[in-house]
Amino acid sequence: NAGSLAEVRCVLLHQGEEGLHADAVMLQRLVGTTWVSVVTWTPVESGKVKLALSCPPAPASIGNGRISGCEQDNLRSQSCQVTCNAGFGTVEPSLRCIHGAWYFPECMPVASLVRLVARAPELIKPYWVVLDAKLFTDQECTQSIDMDGMPTSSGEYVIKYANYHPRNAWDGEQSTSWASAGHCESGNCHFGFRFRQPLKAPIRCAKIEHPHGAQYQATSVSVEILGPSGWEEPPEIKVLLLPEANQEL
Repeated sequence: NAGSLAEVRCVLLHQGEEGLHADAVMLQRLVGTTWVSVVTWTPVESGKVKLALSCPPAPASIGNGRISGCEQDNLRSQSCQVTCNAGFGTVEPSLRCIHGAWYFPECMPVASLVRLVARAPELIKPYWVVLDAKLFTDQECTQSIDMDGMPTSSGEYVIKYANYHPRNAWDGEQSTSWASAGHCESGNCHFGFRFRQPLKAPIRCAKIEHPHGAQYQATSVSVEILGPSGWEEPPEIKVLLLPEANQEL
């Protein structure tokens, strides 16, 4: 119906993954017997996307934060600065309107989010694999932290008959594992944890258990914690990477 099409303001689109999707999408309406272009969105990402005719007015604030310094590139592209309230931080300090739809960052309590980032070698291929990980409040690595919350990661390897979810890294079972979605270059793969409550004591030790086989192992890992300015790397955190080189078969 041509009348209802004229009222379309937003399209929710779910395409295939990279290589199986259109990178430009056009919305048309029927005028008489002719299809007329309303808008073209490009480039369009794979997977799920929101496509709208224009950005709605920017909000004045978000939960536990405020918005300022908005800049408009065009009707469907804007960005604003996000400043979290005292005691909160965000890993994405900007509010963005992409293809006419706003994407909201979250201001979370500081010390409620931690991630472990592979820094070396320069390339881990085919995957970074972690059998088990633990965090401790002492450098002797004896006082473990209760993992009450939700595991996170930069992505996990997906296969039909196996599970490599990041929760496997924190479950205390070496029979399960987390595996990165693909190969890892320095700094672009991580797994972590979002705690229900901010940590009351600082992390002093992190222990990571790898499977045997250097191709699956990180040789240097940084521990980062959410702070007021985003990701921060606290000093004096001991990182144990297992198996050690002299333990390899």
